[in-house]
Amino acid sequence: MLVWIHVLTSSASWPERNGLPGYNLTVVGLFIGQAVLLAALGAVLFWHRGKTDVPPALGFGALATSVAAISLALTFSAELLYRVSDVLNRGAPTAEALITSPPQACIWAILGFSVAVLATLAIAGVVSVASRPGRIRAASAIVARDFPDAPTNATPRLRQVRRTLARAQFTERLVPLAVVYACLAGIGLAAVALGLLPTPPSELVQRYVGLPVGFVDFSIGVGSYLIAALIIGLVLGGIFAYRTPGFRRYVGVLWDLGTFWPRAAHPFAPPCYAERAVPELTCRITHLVDSGNAVVLTGHSHGSVLLAATVLQLPPRVTDRVALLTHGSPLRRLYARLFPAYVSDEVIHEIADRVDWRWVNLWRDTDPIGGRVFAPQRPDEAPGVSDREATVDRRLRDPYGVTPPSGDIFPPPIKGHRPCESDEAFTEAVRDLADRLR
Repeated sequence: MLVWIHVLTSSASWPERNGLPGYNLTVVGLFIGQAVLLAALGAVLFWHRGKTDVPPALGFGALATSVAAISLALTFSAELLYRVSDVLNRGAPTAEALITSPPQACIWAILGFSVAVLATLAIAGVVSVASRPGRIRAASAIVARDFPDAPTNATPRLRQVRRTLARAQFTERLVPLAVVYACLAGIGLAAVALGLLPTPPSELVQRYVGLPVGFVDFSIGVGSYLIAALIIGLVLGGIFAYRTPGFRRYVGVLWDLGTFWPRAAHPFAPPCYAERAVPELTCRITHLVDSGNAVVLTGHSHGSVLLAATVLQLPPRVTDRVALLTHGSPLRRLYARLFPAYVSDEVIHEIADRVDWRWVNLWRDTDPIGGRVFAPQRPDEAPGVSDREATVDRRLRDPYGVTPPSGDIFPPPIKGHRPCESDEAFTEAVRDLADRLR
């Protein structure tokens, strides 16, 4: 603390030294070590993909998550060194302040992060524009099917529903985009090895790529401010989460997603709540069944994932008296795409078999997160299997109308990913499952 006070308050220039011996090599070694570990993880995933029928560009949830976490950790560290060096430079030009400049590895890390983020955003914009006509056509078909007799005055509302449907369909493009970012960020981490060269990044890029030095320096500055803005955003997010209940709910959702997997997958993360919640649910359900009750389990969004894990832990004598009701479930749409080794067709069918297909899944086309848990019927599929799967997924029309109901001036809301407890279909599903349990 005394050193910080002296550095920030003293007007003397930073003493001319060559820096800490071997410091740049140490930083490069740490960064490259992380890149090697990520490459090994990617190789293992590719090796396992050769033994399964996972579609292309899917099944890389672990790699994308690990790359995002490591990339953020390294860039935050690089930004700290970069900003401290900027303070020590006293605003001197770079050419006159090489002594106090951060290690070249940190500059390469910032440049790699900015290139990965900006390139991913550019690709996402291109994908959004290119896929928009197809998504609009699919949304128009859904609107025409759901509201064939809509009056003329409902045209603005129909247009709004169509836009919502088109936006919800963009979720299918997010998984490949996450893989693209993972690849670009991994390349950026590997490029940190160039920090061992004595040539600054701007001159090296100009020599071999042809970009002007000023443009490269500008990109490094943009990346630095982007990282700083991200850090400030995280701090402000924590403040808003503490003071605003609505915003705290969204932060809680992200927290649930981040702490769902066991701690062995990320040992420095907070404890996995699923390791406590699933056994507690299992104990409670077993107690209810042993007391002579039948149990209808219902879960929305990530709660459906918890219930799926719970059903897989229940003994057969308990699952014989259990039914399952899910709504807004990301089991198929997200988890099966990102983590097919844990949520696959076999696992989903096992869940259905354990509850003897007493399972109803409610989903909406306007939901950007939840969806079906079984794929649509294929022409070569066995009739028995398709019939059972057809009893699980039940599509809800959303909204249920495009004109104001009697006594109201506003049309029914577009619910999207909201829970379905207030829908009549939810009540009917509960009654249906209760009748099957009887």
